[in-house]
Amino acid sequence: MVKKNDANDIEMLIKNARGFFEKRKVQMEQSKYKQLILNFSALFAGVLLGIILKYTCPDAVIQALIKNLLSPVTTMFLNALKVIVGPLVFFSITSSIADFGDMKSLGRIAGKVITGYSITSFIAIGIGALVWFIFPIGDPSLKALVSDAADSTIANGQNVSTSVLDEIIDIVPSEIVSPFLKEDMLQIIFLAVLMGVAVSAVADKLHVFKDIISDGYLVCSRITTIIINIMPLAIFCSMAKMVFNMEIKSLLSVFVWVPVIYLGDIMMLGVYSLIIMIFARLNPITFFKKYYPTMVVAFTLASSNAALPTSMETCGKSLGISKKIYAFSLPLGATINMDGSCVTLMLSSLFMAKIYGISITPAIILQLVFSIYILSVGAPGVPGAALICLSLLVPQIGVPSNSISIVMGLYALVGMMQVLTNVTGDAVVTLAVARGEKLVDVEKFKA
Repeated sequence: MVKKNDANDIEMLIKNARGFFEKRKVQMEQSKYKQLILNFSALFAGVLLGIILKYTCPDAVIQALIKNLLSPVTTMFLNALKVIVGPLVFFSITSSIADFGDMKSLGRIAGKVITGYSITSFIAIGIGALVWFIFPIGDPSLKALVSDAADSTIANGQNVSTSVLDEIIDIVPSEIVSPFLKEDMLQIIFLAVLMGVAVSAVADKLHVFKDIISDGYLVCSRITTIIINIMPLAIFCSMAKMVFNMEIKSLLSVFVWVPVIYLGDIMMLGVYSLIIMIFARLNPITFFKKYYPTMVVAFTLASSNAALPTSMETCGKSLGISKKIYAFSLPLGATINMDGSCVTLMLSSLFMAKIYGISITPAIILQLVFSIYILSVGAPGVPGAALICLSLLVPQIGVPSNSISIVMGLYALVGMMQVLTNVTGDAVVTLAVARGEKLVDVEKFKA
């Protein structure tokens, strides 16, 4: 029989414990790191679940789990983002241009943004080549691993153009609906720029159009916030699915490809630090401390378009960048600025060339530089885009397209890091341009 004093002590202990956990719950809900904590927790939980079930459950059970739970959840989340990204980009760029009023300043800023993206892309291509010459990976024995597994990726690559003229022509859509249905970001950006210029021109006489565009942007932003709240679940399912699908034995022989590409991407992050110090005249450590939640999202979802809403929110609320800049430059960067992909494409091309015994000459390097730049500009900001581009790139240096089957199994690991680099590069160029235009709230950045 429990004494009255003991019962009171136990009741008090339970009450204190409940109060402690409720307090921690409130602190977490109020913390600006809440989403980051949830994302990291989901990431590690997904990996842990994948490892445990992979080695304890029958293959049939795992495939049923992927088919009936993990894949549907991931697909629904990405589809929800696809639905909103097009309208978000359209209203974001249109409202940004409409707010400018001065088309000369818009043209100057657009020129700086595009120039910045081009420079970082060429630097990334150069870093890819430099890292390969330092660590010339590629073993001819790996040719035995080539299979027909890449056929579907190669087929998808047939629709990707390597012509500059074709890219320019395709920017202009034949009608207004298909760009949103096809998720063609360049065409959506073209329509947004056209609409933004028109709204800016009539803003003095017809305020209602500018208000509609602004309200459309606010509504799309709110919808995006709702979708982002379920991101941890999508991250959990995505990571568990990736671990399930990795074939460890066949991957070990080509695993060296992964850390070498990671090294190239890390070097690009170093370049971004220099850009922030030299051109933005700000502390890169502060930038990364504030921007890394977006980097986590980019890493886990492996999609520039999926990370775009989070990046825009971080640039505005945490980094103090004016909406005039980031609302225009970030959607554009998600389409034409693929620094991480440039590193991957250059390194992977040289990796394949060595496997097939092809001599690396200055002519081949030069050919790769311009082909990679064109492909990176035209590549969609979706998972696997660089793999499709690689299937188009390697035949230009005498390597068969199906050679990409060697690295397909490990591409998920590489794809996450390259998207992190892509998205970070967009934000760094945006910050540098905004700082040059005096459109950065420095106090908010330093806070």
